[in-house]
Amino acid sequence: MPQAPLLELHRVSLRDGDQAVLTDVSLTVNEAEVVGVVLQHGAGKSVLLRVASGLLPPTSGAVIYRGRRIEELPASPPKLGFVFEDDGGLLANLSLFDNVALPLRYHFDLDDHALEAKVREVLGLVGLDEHTHRMPFELTRDRQRLAALARAIAYEPELIFVDDFYVSAEADEQVRRMQESIDIAREAHGTAFLLAMEAGGDASVADRLCLVDHGAVLELDQRL
Repeated sequence: MPQAPLLELHRVSLRDGDQAVLTDVSLTVNEAEVVGVVLQHGAGKSVLLRVASGLLPPTSGAVIYRGRRIEELPASPPKLGFVFEDDGGLLANLSLFDNVALPLRYHFDLDDHALEAKVREVLGLVGLDEHTHRMPFELTRDRQRLAALARAIAYEPELIFVDDFYVSAEADEQVRRMQESIDIAREAHGTAFLLAMEAGGDASVADRLCLVDHGAVLELDQRL
C-alpha cells in the first residue's frame, strides 16, 4: 500500500481583498523528498510557502501534514523549518552562533557542551564554522541564507521550506554548499524540502519540479 504524503495541499486559495494570490493549488511532498516549486509570472512563491508551512492561513482549501491539518500540529518539538527570502530571517542583533542556538535553547534541554557541539556541527556543514561569532551584517546575503539553513537543520525537522532558493544564482560556492547541505540533511535525518525556485537555474537538487500557473499544477520530469 503506498505511503501517504508527508505534506498535502488540497485546492488551496488565498485572496488579498479582491485580488487572487493563489487559486486552487494542490501538491504533495513525500518523506525525504526534495520538491521544487516554480510559479509563473514571478508571483506568489513566498506566499505559497507561508501557506504550506502554516504561517499564513489560506482563504480556502486545506494544508494537511501527516494526516492532520497543519494548524493542529504541536509547537514543540518542531516538525517544520523555514529559510526565509533575502537574509534567511536571521536576527540582526545575534551572532551566527546564537541565531542557530536559539531554537535549540527554546525547544530542547541541552547542556552547554551539547549545544555548542550541535551549533558548530551545522555551521561547519554549510562552511561557516570560522564565522560562528560574526554578526549577520558582516556576511554576504548568500552566507546569511546558509546560516539560516544551518539554523533550520539544527533541530532536525521533518520538512524544511526554503524560500527563493536561487536568490543569487551567480554565487556558485554558496549554491553548491546549500545543495550539499540539503543532500546531507536528507541522508542523515530523512528531511524533506519544499523549495521555491526560479526558472532557468540548475534545479538538479530537486527530485521533482511542480510548475504552478494560475492555480494549475504541472509536475515536470525535466529540469527548467
